[in-house]
Amino acid sequence: MKQGSVSRVLVERFNSGDDILAGLNDLVRRHNIRSGSFTAIGAVEKATVGFFMGNGRYSSTSLNGPLEVVACVGNVSIKDDIPFIHAHVTLADREGRAFGGHLMSGCTVGATFEVTMYAHDGIELSRRLDPQTKLSMLDA
Repeated sequence: MKQGSVSRVLVERFNSGDDILAGLNDLVRRHNIRSGSFTAIGAVEKATVGFFMGNGRYSSTSLNGPLEVVACVGNVSIKDDIPFIHAHVTLADREGRAFGGHLMSGCTVGATFEVTMYAHDGIELSRRLDPQTKLSMLDA
């Protein structure tokens, strides 16, 4: 377990057509966030979500929108000395069917994507390769 405090709260809106994962990476790098957490809501025009299959492998699913971002949650840690975003997203279509998984590149903002980022102070989160799962696990 690691312990720290929230030092800053940033709220940013991504625009239609933006790649969500690229936008999150840009946000943490511009504001030098090396440890944090975030929540977000909004809409996407298309999405790619991943499912962990084991042995370090993900299966991905592409979805076409419009879709509502019911929830997107994640954290910021350090992997290979650069900020690393780990996020999961839940999406819903117009019939209320939900889809979700690991946020992957290729999730494109529809009308809006509103992020609340919490920068942590007094704590550094890092990731290390776990030989059993072949995942970069949070060192906490």
